[in-house]
Amino acid sequence: MPNNPNNDAQDRYNPPAMGADWEENNFSEINPGEIFRLSTNQKEPVYRKENDNQAMLLSNMTMISVSANTKVYIRN
Repeated sequence: MPNNPNNDAQDRYNPPAMGADWEENNFSEINPGEIFRLSTNQKEPVYRKENDNQAMLLSNMTMISVSANTKVYIRN
C-alpha cells in the first residue's frame, strides 16, 4: 500500500482546547477602546478602556480607575 500523506495517526495539529475563548492580558497591554472583563464570568460587568488608567463601566457609563498591572480578559 502506498504511503498516505494524510495519515491521521501522524496528524500533529493540536487545536485550542474547548472553552479557551478568553485571552488574559494586563490592562496596560490593551488598546484604548478595547472591551474587556475583570474575570471570565459571563455575569461580570463589561468595561471599555478609555486611557492608561481609566475604564468605563458600560452598564451605567461610569468611569473607574484601573491599575496598569490588573489582569483583564478579552473574548476571542
